[in-house]
Amino acid sequence: MQARGCAEINQAFELLAAKDIDLQQETYRRFFHLCPEAQELMGHSDEPMRGRMLEQTYELLMDAKLQGPQSYFRWEIRNHLSAYGVSTPMYGAFFQALEAAIVQALGEAWTQQMAKAWQRRVEDLMQEVMGT
Repeated sequence: MQARGCAEINQAFELLAAKDIDLQQETYRRFFHLCPEAQELMGHSDEPMRGRMLEQTYELLMDAKLQGPQSYFRWEIRNHLSAYGVSTPMYGAFFQALEAAIVQALGEAWTQQMAKAWQRRVEDLMQEVMGT
């Protein structure tokens, strides 16, 4: 699996960690604004569950080896689409919400290289989502 963008995304998460910034509230606020139907679907989820989902997303963004036909990511996508009523556009909205939260949190530390890397990485992930 290609690791396009992973190094720059790792750098962004290191900056966030150094600032001790928790993106959970802001990410979900933005996600539910972009995708109100997701808020209804996730009405049963609590803060720890949302935190685990966000943590898994961080891992996926930083490590391309977690992708692939036999990967847990692929299983999760199939499971969410078939069992929970998740739609493929919800993944794009979630990545968009997370990016906006990161950009806001990092301010001027968010670079053009990070933005381009984010775009490449999300493109790779969305190709896998669409191919499931």
